[in-house]
Amino acid sequence: MKLFHPSLFRRPELFFRPGQIIRRVLWEIRRPRKNVRVRLPWGLHVTVSPHDRIGASILKTGSYDTAVLECLYRLVDKGELCLDVGANFGLMTGLLAIATGESGTVIAFEPHPEIAASLKEHIKLWQTTRNIGAVRVYDSAVSEANGIAELEIPREFSENRGAARISRPKKTKQQDDNHISVQTICLDDFLDDAQSPIGVLKIDIEGHEKAALSGAAGLLKRGAIRDIVYEGPEGYPSEVSNYLEEFGYKVFLIRKGLLQPLLLPPVTPLYELGNFLATLDPARAHKRLGKTGYRVLGNCC
Repeated sequence: MKLFHPSLFRRPELFFRPGQIIRRVLWEIRRPRKNVRVRLPWGLHVTVSPHDRIGASILKTGSYDTAVLECLYRLVDKGELCLDVGANFGLMTGLLAIATGESGTVIAFEPHPEIAASLKEHIKLWQTTRNIGAVRVYDSAVSEANGIAELEIPREFSENRGAARISRPKKTKQQDDNHISVQTICLDDFLDDAQSPIGVLKIDIEGHEKAALSGAAGLLKRGAIRDIVYEGPEGYPSEVSNYLEEFGYKVFLIRKGLLQPLLLPPVTPLYELGNFLATLDPARAHKRLGKTGYRVLGNCC
């Protein structure tokens, strides 16, 4: 790794935390072979695999999807209800819980049983953290209806544990090792009026976002979800962006700048995996994200 490589200017993880450069060099010299428990920049501990894409990024840079993390942290108000759909082992779940504080709640959905178990173990680690919100975990997939679906486990799962995805039901009941049956829930049925409104919904479920949001049509229609952060590798426009715009959302591309996350026009060309913000209050979003710095790379607890 070249210390002054131009890519440094796209790496606030190293610019704001120069000590991480030493860890990055150590990664190149001797990469760990087993799972490692690490302390994230915002103080929570998680156990990560060096063979997993997200785990390797955390070990090398201390973070993953830093611009998305910063957006989530800045958009949440204390005491709000937040949803993490496709929570994985809890990187963003924990940050949302810190952002919403002890009077807030985070509901996390993770259908893969092994990953959901890791998420629950992490939540146990966080229980002694001060000023952290309550976290509730559901081993369910979010979709357009309540029922049963097949979770497809692709071959690259060991290297990318976020790659599991809902697949179409098979014609026969026989299943192979690459599919598991999971419960699905519809957000409109799951959330009652007493639990909404929702401050921030983060959703990353490998192409099933439109189906999940279709199951939240009632919430979207009454404006119960202010901000939605979603992954959109297909860019803009997309099935998801078109659907959310029907409910009055304004869509922005989230990009990682050196000094702060950037909200850009959604048609901006992608040079990496696209992440988007759909918001009912664009003025608020711009104000929240207009300040220089990355709180998530310092002490935001």
